[in-house]
Amino acid sequence: MGLVSSDNNSHYNGLQLNVEKRFGHGLSMLANYTFSKNTDDDGWTNPFNRSFDFGPSDDDIRHNFNLSNVWEIPKWNVNRFAGAIVNGWLVNSITIWRSGFPFSIYSGQDNSFSGIGRDRADVTGDAQLDSGRSHGELITRYFDTAKFVPNTIGTFGNSGKNTLRAPGFFKTDFGAIKNFTIREQRKLLFRTEFFNLFNNVNFGGPGNNLGNGDI
Repeated sequence: MGLVSSDNNSHYNGLQLNVEKRFGHGLSMLANYTFSKNTDDDGWTNPFNRSFDFGPSDDDIRHNFNLSNVWEIPKWNVNRFAGAIVNGWLVNSITIWRSGFPFSIYSGQDNSFSGIGRDRADVTGDAQLDSGRSHGELITRYFDTAKFVPNTIGTFGNSGKNTLRAPGFFKTDFGAIKNFTIREQRKLLFRTEFFNLFNNVNFGGPGNNLGNGDI
């Protein structure tokens, strides 16, 4: 658990767990999980009040889990020809899962007359929608856009900094390696890799500017 503070009023709190295990039969696994909270007041909207822009950092990832493994497949007691094909394989995989990045909803209008152009929108209610909906529904409407309207004239918007979260990220990469002995001092290396093995769909963040008409 750590805390870091700097002149730009940033704070980091994190908890990290690491587990490594070597099993029998050539299998080893390494897993790590990080829970963290990163806050700052960067990206000023209101130049007269720094606390107005204090909230989750743009790169705040609350949950981050990684799992990797290497397995040297045990040899089979088969004849020489079959052994040359089925023995000597090494497989490995890396799985990454992390929560999404936070984002703010901007008005797209300089209703504060500050000349900065970072006014946040006004929010009229809870904009969170069920994250368990189908991919098609998430693409069509990731959050309740009707809950956001242009900020009132003379204000910077009443919605908080980075109050919504973009979709999370998940993928598994897989690889297999095989050494073929040609002669005593010559070997042939075969390697194959599959990225995003399960073909999981990972979305980018949704539009977040009312003025651009992208939400």
